[in-house]
Amino acid sequence: MLLDRIENLDIFRPKMDSTKEVLHAIATFQADISPAFPYVNAELGGWDYDQTNQALLLKLSDGKWITLHPRKIAIRGARDLEEAHALMAWIRGQINEIYDRRDHLTPRYVSQAGLKIMEILKLLPMTNCKACGYATCMAFAAALREGEIRREDCPPLGEEKFREKQVKLQAYLESFGWRALDAE
Repeated sequence: MLLDRIENLDIFRPKMDSTKEVLHAIATFQADISPAFPYVNAELGGWDYDQTNQALLLKLSDGKWITLHPRKIAIRGARDLEEAHALMAWIRGQINEIYDRRDHLTPRYVSQAGLKIMEILKLLPMTNCKACGYATCMAFAAALREGEIRREDCPPLGEEKFREKQVKLQAYLESFGWRALDAE
């Protein structure tokens, strides 16, 4: 087990604005969990992975973020104490389970944060038809980059005349390990 014991767990309201209705948490421990980062990045679709500084940022739904450092885990955006503890238990379990399976996984050293909105936009039909629920294809591209929606949410992209763009968009997204926030 890579991360056996958390030494200290500090749960608090944001210091810059203590009126916020969310909690942050920071766990510290002795184990160095950085060897697990490329595998966790591959399995959980890390938003940003900085291999040089050994930091992995995971973007969850509902404005929650988990940042992994070699000997520290930070959680941002928990609703309450129960959720802060649950998120910490979940990420600890994920780190251990994924690291145990590392021999069967392909590590990923790139991150979704490298995706460019303009590159995504070039691969969309650029009809501004609003069928996706967004006012423009640019707005759709921004939401897609953030993982808030799926490629399939653009109905024209599924049309045969846009097949080549669809294939190129899928390849571009996959090259950064892109995942929608609600993806399993």
